[in-house]
Amino acid sequence: MNTEHTTTKREQPLRLVLPNLYQTITDILEKQHNIHPYDLQVKAIPESSGYTIIVYFGDSFNHQKYQTFSNEAIQSIDSEIVSFIEETGNACKEVMIADYFKMMRP
Repeated sequence: MNTEHTTTKREQPLRLVLPNLYQTITDILEKQHNIHPYDLQVKAIPESSGYTIIVYFGDSFNHQKYQTFSNEAIQSIDSEIVSFIEETGNACKEVMIADYFKMMRP
């Protein structure tokens, strides 16, 4: 097994790898969906022409949304990234509401 291949596929915290993108994601989710950074785990996997961004959320961070973006899309925060953040926010809200009602069930 090629060790270079395994190290490039390892998830890394997005706030360390791409802090500007992490800040954008958390700002939009907090302002538009009232989802706080501590409700999420956001990771990145380096790819040959960009990064795969993975957002974990929900009880024990069991749910995830992910998508691969080019370096150019990440640098300019294009509409593809904004729509991914919006989809993630909607999914996260649904899961958090369902988790809340599960927790409150007698």
